[in-house]
Amino acid sequence: MIALISGRVAVRRSDHVVVDCGGVGYRLAVSTETLKHVPAVGHDLLLHTHLVVRDDALALYGFATEEE
Repeated sequence: MIALISGRVAVRRSDHVVVDCGGVGYRLAVSTETLKHVPAVGHDLLLHTHLVVRDDALALYGFATEEE
């Protein structure tokens, strides 16, 4: 399980972010609440994560806090 992601913000959109972690970009779906805590592109970021595995997809969700 992926518990958290730490790296630089590569892409910042209204519903997701891409975090560059050592040359690999992880796309995380985020809520508007979490997006408030996401800095501008190029800045460091740490997000708590939850990975949902389905038959047809892997979905990675990012959260600013563990509680969220």
